[in-house]
Amino acid sequence: MDPQTVPGLIKRNAERWPDKTAMCYKDFGVWHRYTWLQYFQKVKYFSLGLIALGLKRADVVALIGDNEPEWFWAEFAVQGAGAIPTGIYVDAVPEEVKFVVNHSGASFAIVNDQEQADKFLEIHAETPQLKKVVYWDPKGLKNYDDPLLISFPEVLELGKAFEREHPEMFEENLNRIDPSDTAFIYYTSGTTGQQKAAMLNHRALIATASGFVTRYPLDDKSDLISNFPAAWVGDSFFATIPHLISGARLNFPEEPETIAADTREIGPHFVIYGPRQWEGVVSDIQVKMMDAHPFKRLAYRTFLPVGYRLAEARLSGKDPGAMWKVLGKISDGLMFRPLKDRLGLSRVRCAVTGSSVLALDTFKLIHAIGIELRQNYASTEAGFISSHSGGEIAFESVGRPALNTEVRLTAEGELFVRSDCMFSGYYKDEAKTAESFAPGRWFRTGDAVNINSDGHIIFLDRLKDMGELRSGVKFAPQYIEGRLRFSPYIKDAMVLGDKDKDFVSAIINIDFSMVSKWAQNNHLNFTTYVDLSQKKEVADLVTKDIARVNGFLPEHSRVRKFVILHKEFDPDEAELTRTRKLRRGAMYDRYKELIEAMYGEHQEVKVEAPVTYRDGRKGVVTTSIKVREL
Repeated sequence: MDPQTVPGLIKRNAERWPDKTAMCYKDFGVWHRYTWLQYFQKVKYFSLGLIALGLKRADVVALIGDNEPEWFWAEFAVQGAGAIPTGIYVDAVPEEVKFVVNHSGASFAIVNDQEQADKFLEIHAETPQLKKVVYWDPKGLKNYDDPLLISFPEVLELGKAFEREHPEMFEENLNRIDPSDTAFIYYTSGTTGQQKAAMLNHRALIATASGFVTRYPLDDKSDLISNFPAAWVGDSFFATIPHLISGARLNFPEEPETIAADTREIGPHFVIYGPRQWEGVVSDIQVKMMDAHPFKRLAYRTFLPVGYRLAEARLSGKDPGAMWKVLGKISDGLMFRPLKDRLGLSRVRCAVTGSSVLALDTFKLIHAIGIELRQNYASTEAGFISSHSGGEIAFESVGRPALNTEVRLTAEGELFVRSDCMFSGYYKDEAKTAESFAPGRWFRTGDAVNINSDGHIIFLDRLKDMGELRSGVKFAPQYIEGRLRFSPYIKDAMVLGDKDKDFVSAIINIDFSMVSKWAQNNHLNFTTYVDLSQKKEVADLVTKDIARVNGFLPEHSRVRKFVILHKEFDPDEAELTRTRKLRRGAMYDRYKELIEAMYGEHQEVKVEAPVTYRDGRKGVVTTSIKVREL
């Protein structure tokens, strides 16, 4: 039988493929390779080194840093010691780091670099339980002499020395791990307020990843990219654990800024991006076409309808006819294949989107250029819920339920789920855990869905976020927001409406890079983001895109008024979660006056918005925001 614990999978792979490449990491432009045996040894010695420093079974260890091999060696090493890792997002401010460390009771921290080490040094007086902070990138830390700090290589050496005195300890520790032991504590995105700490055991992580690999076959010859935040559960579900189960190579881009170029070098067989990343891919295509030679722009506009026609035929199982097939080969050779190569997606067998529902327009365009994109539906607590299978892709759905996953729809339209993928409960919150389950161990997802006659799940929105106007008309904010973000000029949107309101409105974020380029091309002078956002010409540009989206909506759920915000939504100001989801409750409170103005008779409203900068400084932005009406 295959191992039922995460570190056990690494040991199995080291025995099965000792000399096969397991990880590739780019540093200073050079790709470095690590075999499964080297991988296992790093995990083993780091685990023993932590034990030598005082790590005990069931202790919690906090990790924060970029996606690099050391993060994952450390994560699995902690699990191998019978302890519990928990992740913190790299852009978390010290106050957020302190919350996770104190709530989890973390006794050790493992960090990327000087920036992350400084956060722990700043909060150390308020986190006295911390024994050591281990860093793996020494740049900038050479002259630090705080006894709290120790380097990654030093811990590895401690582990090698410890093994000489306790030669069988690591293997004994692996044998002591039970599949029901907590493998990771994931702090949820916090869309409704304070983060919750979801505990997932080894069985749940492996069951979720196994269900995923069943739908998306991977093997030891496949290449994956590690591009999700390592602290997010999606990385474990759809990248890291599938990599361990299948033996697929896990590749690490050098920097977030080099992901596109590095992806092109890797040529992955499979990619999974979040909706915002796919929207970024589409935006990148649109930007390139705006700047392209007129001949290329003409070719794109000519061949894209061909792509749409062929994609529609593929998905409906119809024969497009000989003429369209010929046009398809021409368009693929002249336009779509070079375009996919530029995006690093030329070898992709299939691609996946997850986290939240992808806008229909984005979904269709990705298929039109020849990439088989499928929708995944999962959550931290419920694991892998559903996805499209090959030949069963429906744009409006999130696919059929995953293998061994039971689903149930309540009279209120809420989805209940039951499977081996589910979490164990919320750390230190038994009351919240009990609230999350219905009798029969059904997990309450809080999601409003429909299930069609083909067994596909149609995701509408979070149940609490479903909009309803005074007239009783209902609407799905996420659906409208997704279609708005398809515009190259709209970066983000929040759609509003309530039982005491008569119409739908929206707060819009412009995409500064795209709108500023448009402004320059049209000789529109501006100074700053704030100045550009309030220009009438920009409002007219956005109005056209809102009118386009309104064309897909029932009359009474169309956007009637909007404002263009003077700034971008920002996770540092609690407007977005660290996974870039809207925190609607916080947004309603923060922009209360602005929202009231849209539903009143005001033509503009002065806004004084507190701003928190990355270095912790606070400031205030004051401007007049105009209310626009369609």
